[in-house]
Amino acid sequence: MKFRTLAVLGLGISLPALMIIPGSGATATVDLPAQGGQRPKYVAGKYLDQKPAWRQCGDPELRTYCAKIIAPHDWWNPADRNDIELAVSKVAPVKGKPSRVVFGNPGGPGGAGLGMAPYLASQQPLAKDHLAVGFDPRGTGDSTNVTCAGSPGYSMDARDRDRPNLDLISEASSLVRPYCERQSRGLLPYVTTAQTVQDIDLIRRLLGYDKIDFVGYSGGTWMGAYYQTYFPEHVGRFVLDSNTDFTRPWLDTFTAQPQAFERRFREDFARWAARYDDQLGLGRTPRLVIRTYERLRADLKKQPAVEEFLDGSVKISYDQNTLDAIVTGDMYTKLDFYSLALDLAFFRDLAAAQRQGGPRAAQRKVDALPLARQQQLVERATRRPVGLAPFGLPTFGRPFAEDAENATFTAVTCNDTEWPQGREYGELLSARLGPHYPLLGWGMSENPCFYWNRPQFTAPTPTGAGLPTTLMVQSVHDPATNMSLAASAHSRYAGSRLITVTREGDHGIYGGVNKCVDKLVNTFLTTGRAPAADTTCQGEGIPAPPTHNLDGNNLDGTATGAPLHRIAGFTKAVSGYLP
Repeated sequence: MKFRTLAVLGLGISLPALMIIPGSGATATVDLPAQGGQRPKYVAGKYLDQKPAWRQCGDPELRTYCAKIIAPHDWWNPADRNDIELAVSKVAPVKGKPSRVVFGNPGGPGGAGLGMAPYLASQQPLAKDHLAVGFDPRGTGDSTNVTCAGSPGYSMDARDRDRPNLDLISEASSLVRPYCERQSRGLLPYVTTAQTVQDIDLIRRLLGYDKIDFVGYSGGTWMGAYYQTYFPEHVGRFVLDSNTDFTRPWLDTFTAQPQAFERRFREDFARWAARYDDQLGLGRTPRLVIRTYERLRADLKKQPAVEEFLDGSVKISYDQNTLDAIVTGDMYTKLDFYSLALDLAFFRDLAAAQRQGGPRAAQRKVDALPLARQQQLVERATRRPVGLAPFGLPTFGRPFAEDAENATFTAVTCNDTEWPQGREYGELLSARLGPHYPLLGWGMSENPCFYWNRPQFTAPTPTGAGLPTTLMVQSVHDPATNMSLAASAHSRYAGSRLITVTREGDHGIYGGVNKCVDKLVNTFLTTGRAPAADTTCQGEGIPAPPTHNLDGNNLDGTATGAPLHRIAGFTKAVSGYLP
């Protein structure tokens, strides 16, 4: 089979001067390149003349103000008057006028980002002199949405290599785009990083700053690098944390995930659980912990446990895919390890009760749990993973605007760069990676991008040439963005400095995970001084299981300091206040 390859333009292109057409919506009809190749030649005055109506969003103590602005449906087609809305948030210093502005993005791609403003403002060094800004990228959150509602999910077991099962995976993958396109009112082809960075620069202009600082996590590292590439003259101090390989196609980032998740599960979680086997009871060696998971997975595949929680108000089906999603979702932060250990022990006992006494015996086990523990199990089974989610990972429940985050994730990753087309590549990839990295490797064929008719455009490849220093942060056992990706991007990104965090695997480091990283990043953002060379920070270790509150209530990363969890909490607190 012949696969398509990515055609790109380097930074050698000449970026034309931006011509502003004043007035209320006046535009010029010109010949423009397809979206993404160069910056748009013209920006209509109606976008630049906007006066955002800021209103308080969330509790007053958050000091957060939000507004909606309009942006073009397609930045490269000024004749298209089908505008979209972008939700933006800001937090100003308590005293004085800020001299700098810092934007933030939590990744995804597709993660709603209004919470980035109060989150960045909570970092004390930034709070003194920076206007902190967050926004929901086009397609998601309180901005104009895309949706793929009703498209088939992956209920089949990716490990099953029978031809009928592979046919079902292929059919489900191929049906995603028609659902997305039919329901997204023509916006789907324009949910791309190339379009989104134009939105960011519009926000910059409306706020009145010549340069922006930026903190991007996970998929936000891709966004940050592309903003730098399109708008080098407006680049201030950029921090890219938990890195994609933004110098290569998205395919490279996702094919690196199975090894990284497997390493995190086996070398970090399983070793930790075995060390505390007397307390957790999952196995006295890492091999036995993995065996506990595999046996439980086989039991739930053979006989899923369908249980009612919270006096019958919520019903959850625990099968092998549910288990895999919970395990994978808890690899992002070590603060979720203890909750995962409790859940594995509970699911093991639940499956045993069902095997020995039938569904009623299993339900009695659920009914005996305190309501607080039931609520936690429901929340953990219906959450969306933070950061760069793997393709094929089942998601339960819905973010703020139906399935907008998932749909935006799919649109960006499938639209931005070329993917091999057809089922053969995905199945070969799955067969190659699955035996070595079973947690995610078998699911590599569960990917709609292999069936995606992407818009035909090329974007300039980020190279870092001519830019100020870019500070990159990466933990060595990051599950979602493999350490190899940061090393690869760093080797090709001129002027970048890499902070490597050893003995650490959290996805999202800056903001409470590592004191050494926080000091270096805060110094860079507030003074512009970056490390003179690549440097290393030592991880602070995985905390021991608590000796109290053993029902697991409020002991996961959501309730504590994991940066991406905190950002998601802030976003939830300030969303929904705009019409």
